[in-house]
Amino acid sequence: MASEIVVGIDFGTTFSGVSWAINGINKVHLINDWPNPIGDNAQSEKVPTIISYADGKPLEWGYNVNIVGTEQKFQWFKLLLDSKQKLGGGLVAQSRDLLGSLNKSAEDVAADYLQLLWQYTKDHIQRVEGDTWETIYSLRVVLTVPAIWSPIAKEKTLRAAKTAGLPANIDLVSEPEAAALAVLKEKDKEKKLEVGSSFVVCDCGGGTVDLISYKITGLGPLKVEECAMGDGDQCGSVFLDHAFVRWVQTIVGEREYENIKPKAKRRMLQQFEAGVKRCFTGDDKVYSVELPGVEDNRDCGIDDDTISLKPNVLRTLFDHIINQIMALVDRQIDEAQDKGQNIQAVLLVGGFGTNKYIYKRLKNAHRSDGIEVLQVPGGWSAICRGATLWGLEHSSHSEFTPATVSARIARFSYGNRWDIPFDISKGHQEIDRKKRPDGWYAGDQMNWLIKKGDRLEEGRKIHLSVGIDVQVGFFDSGLRAFSQQLWYCALDTPPQRFIESCVKELCSVEYGVECSKLYLEYSWKDKETRTKYRTATFDLTVTLNSATLQWLVAYKDKQVAYTEAKYKED
Repeated sequence: MASEIVVGIDFGTTFSGVSWAINGINKVHLINDWPNPIGDNAQSEKVPTIISYADGKPLEWGYNVNIVGTEQKFQWFKLLLDSKQKLGGGLVAQSRDLLGSLNKSAEDVAADYLQLLWQYTKDHIQRVEGDTWETIYSLRVVLTVPAIWSPIAKEKTLRAAKTAGLPANIDLVSEPEAAALAVLKEKDKEKKLEVGSSFVVCDCGGGTVDLISYKITGLGPLKVEECAMGDGDQCGSVFLDHAFVRWVQTIVGEREYENIKPKAKRRMLQQFEAGVKRCFTGDDKVYSVELPGVEDNRDCGIDDDTISLKPNVLRTLFDHIINQIMALVDRQIDEAQDKGQNIQAVLLVGGFGTNKYIYKRLKNAHRSDGIEVLQVPGGWSAICRGATLWGLEHSSHSEFTPATVSARIARFSYGNRWDIPFDISKGHQEIDRKKRPDGWYAGDQMNWLIKKGDRLEEGRKIHLSVGIDVQVGFFDSGLRAFSQQLWYCALDTPPQRFIESCVKELCSVEYGVECSKLYLEYSWKDKETRTKYRTATFDLTVTLNSATLQWLVAYKDKQVAYTEAKYKED
């Protein structure tokens, strides 16, 4: 009997989407009846990622926010969760400034927004399944994050979701993998997939553009694996919005633009986002936006509070962003081809991926190499639908097919930092030579458990035993605390020894063992100091999933306490 509901949430920079399914029935429901006082977009696949505040408390969210009102509004705040993100323009700066006035962090705002989104999601499920649904079904939530995000940004997103009241057993999955899963399931139904064929999924979102390449390895059930290392950058649609605003400031004049009412500027940007950005095809049509209060300047196309957007201007604005996307696509195709793969198609998904000018530019660029460029139906909601499918596949009591993605490629090298017996023939350097009670060691050497580019099968676990010398007496009591760091490196060939400039701490895990148990370990004495030590051996297990890393520590075959990884701020 079906007893679990899986909810997939695409928490996006500009828009967010939610879908859900009952495990065992597996029909994916897409929420598209978002509250909207005006009625426009009442059947929209997504809801704006925007929230307003009054007196320091959440007031409205989504379509209910009065975009031209005077209340404090947060947009694009998702970008602030990752300190490595590029600035996304005025709205990001505005949101960052508002954080201080409200004494809130980006994580707090994300939690407030997700709380409202989650409450509406539960209300929607109740309308479909009845008032007693929460007593019948357990909940599993899958939340998507950009593949290129830092671990701490993913951790902040997870914390925000838990603060918002979402179930504790939240899974994170990368946005391009979720999108690919939704697309592939549809293609599989259409019998359009062949074993051995390879393709690139290009997820063009609001903040990031993520790319991932897959090779089909099996049908019935569908099986794919990553065939090239994923790529991406911060060149989503918000950076087009930023470029547009900067262009307006240039033709209007910095000082005059500063004096125009914020309400008028917000209305102008809304018209650009909802109209021009979605409809522009690269043709010679002249578009326009309204900016009340701006002085006429017919030479610049400004007349009667209206700015005309000439085709050459729009192409310049779009091309600045699209050229970055095209470079990413070319690089991903080259990466796959270098590994012997023959890419058949580039699949465009994500809100920005529905733009016809992006499609036209990419199609023309690959017309001669035989690579198809396809805009996938339902591409805007592919991520949240794919997140639900991912949750169904990874449920512990799922009747669904096994996991579709059977292997991934590591984007970084991961390892631990340790001392090993000194051996100059192994490249150890004198600068690292250090004396320990049992001999000479090379300190600060890197032990890479996973190397960048490694093929990682679904569910693969990396095991490592670590011996730690401790001093513990017969009368010692309580827990002896330990800490272990995990390090990562983005270089194609990671260094043998620790180098601060390129080897960074990913996270640490703290754990403890009772002194009475440590005392039972084999003891030995330092010959010089006569100090007695005992060596405790810990077993570390690292598992890399789609968007998360699990790290467990065991002692004597039992998981020890304090094993929740703490990610280091960038």
